[in-house]
Amino acid sequence: MRPALVIAAHGSKTPGWNAAVDDFVRDVAATPGIGDAFATVQAAYIEGSGPSLPDVVRLNLSSGCPEVVVIPLFLTVSTHVSEDVPGLLGLPVGQHVRRRLIAEGYSPLAPGLPVRLVSPGKLEDLLLKNVLRRTSLLSQDKRHEAIVLCAYGSAIHHEAWEALLHALRTRLMQAGYGHATHAYVGHVVGMSPAPTAQAIVDSSRTAGVRRVMVVPLLVSVAALQEQIIAGAVADAERRVRMPVLYEADAILPDGDLAAHLGFVALQALGIFPMIGERRTRA
Repeated sequence: MRPALVIAAHGSKTPGWNAAVDDFVRDVAATPGIGDAFATVQAAYIEGSGPSLPDVVRLNLSSGCPEVVVIPLFLTVSTHVSEDVPGLLGLPVGQHVRRRLIAEGYSPLAPGLPVRLVSPGKLEDLLLKNVLRRTSLLSQDKRHEAIVLCAYGSAIHHEAWEALLHALRTRLMQAGYGHATHAYVGHVVGMSPAPTAQAIVDSSRTAGVRRVMVVPLLVSVAALQEQIIAGAVADAERRVRMPVLYEADAILPDGDLAAHLGFVALQALGIFPMIGERRTRA
């Protein structure tokens, strides 16, 4: 029997959030070669109302799959990626991680099961392409437009988030936008709209800027877009004298990202050479 492929996402109590991920996973399953290589392709969640990661893996193993390949759907490093996902899969982590997960009500898998955790790799290029596609729908003249990226953030992995966002900001300005900055909207700022509102106001004061576009760098749509960022935009609009453009959207859907995860999954089975090897041979 063929192995199973599981895409592990954060999850949300907002039904639409999980639905978008489920649709995305169907796109991954439609990647050429995936249907031949894997018996099933499913979404699993760490939190929220969706099927839990341990339960999905257990079901696949009990159904006879010889191995389960798990790819996390997260933008960059986080405690979920470094601790929660491997801990839930029964992979080597500190005992304090396993104890914490159990105390939080999780049922981690037993160690030693045929589960393989595969990194999605660096997503900077794909995220840039995603943001450029979304902003192109609103843009009129890049030279006079500013972009405010709204990201979840992490107190523990702040440096990694800053590195990613600074790289995206630089590349957006290289693509022709007059200004680019970012603001955090997650627990690291107490889910406050204030940093985003201030980033919009500061961007409006940048020389040459005539319009500000606010772009959620979030996997799917939930309260952060509909309440926190929307509230920040409403606050900023009362304080600036130029258009503030905002769509309560998200990274998903993204066919390029789905194809990338499909390639990573096939690569994990040895069906394709490593990306670096392909570039070297080319």
